[in-house]
Amino acid sequence: MIDSVPQSCPPFIRRDWISVGNGQKLHLAQYGNPQGIPLLYLHGGPGAGCDISELTLFNAEQYWILLLDQRGAGQSLPLGDLSHNHLNGLICDIEAIRLNLGIERWCLVGGSFGATLGLIYSGLFPERVIAQVLWALFIPSKAGIDWLYGYDGAARLQPAAYRLFSGNSSMPVPLTELLDDYQQGLSSVDTVQRHYYARSWIQWELKLAGARLVLPRQLPETVLALADIELHFARHDYFNAMSVLQRVTPRVKARSVLLQGMQDAICPAALLQHFLAEQEHAITLITVNDGAHMLNSESLFLAVTAEIHAMWIWIHQREIP
Repeated sequence: MIDSVPQSCPPFIRRDWISVGNGQKLHLAQYGNPQGIPLLYLHGGPGAGCDISELTLFNAEQYWILLLDQRGAGQSLPLGDLSHNHLNGLICDIEAIRLNLGIERWCLVGGSFGATLGLIYSGLFPERVIAQVLWALFIPSKAGIDWLYGYDGAARLQPAAYRLFSGNSSMPVPLTELLDDYQQGLSSVDTVQRHYYARSWIQWELKLAGARLVLPRQLPETVLALADIELHFARHDYFNAMSVLQRVTPRVKARSVLLQGMQDAICPAALLQHFLAEQEHAITLITVNDGAHMLNSESLFLAVTAEIHAMWIWIHQREIP
């Protein structure tokens, strides 16, 4: 969610709520140089929304920066909506934004599930993406979901935290049963119960990400929406995103750099490396030895920032309009 602006923030241009059908209004904030290279930032989650701190990745003179809150997330409306929230909707929204702004071709930047969306979009619309920098890409396979939420994956790295996440059960809980339990808790009319399950869900991911964020006693609606949307996608196997990713990755034409922290406990490097090894692709993979999942990992932040600048140099050297 976009809050106060730090001193180093690129200049603000404008914000809009863009209707894309089915009652969805997407919040789009524009920063930087309107004459610069158009660049769409894709946040993760799904459902996390954009944060003003992410603007520190960019040089204000180089890029026309577009921060899009995906449907149901951040300041988009209706907040937390699940009825029309699926992979196809998110991809169509990206193209709708491009058409709305009259952009012929643009760059993509994003992390985690935002990186997954970027790679899928660039394969579905290869002529519309000039170049992209993606990091910590989430592999939405059964193995990726099992690793993140099951009892035999990341749970082995943080056993105490996982016990809390799985309801302090003394026995391994099957993933389907665990997700069903969270579905009941998050949809409860009991506010206390709803907040308890949302807190447990988000705290598990924060623990894996190494984030030091302390959740407030009363969770903001945006955090509740994040838990709802993430669970929604997990319970629906990310709406067939893995098969789409496998199908379209060979079609990507854009200059594509993918950065992966070797200490990423949410999106493990082995899953990404295995996926890329099975694909015909022209993606450049850069590993960051001590990089974690989030941009609060200094080494990952610096590597991503450097690649975003390198992308601008590459475009200008080729005089790409």
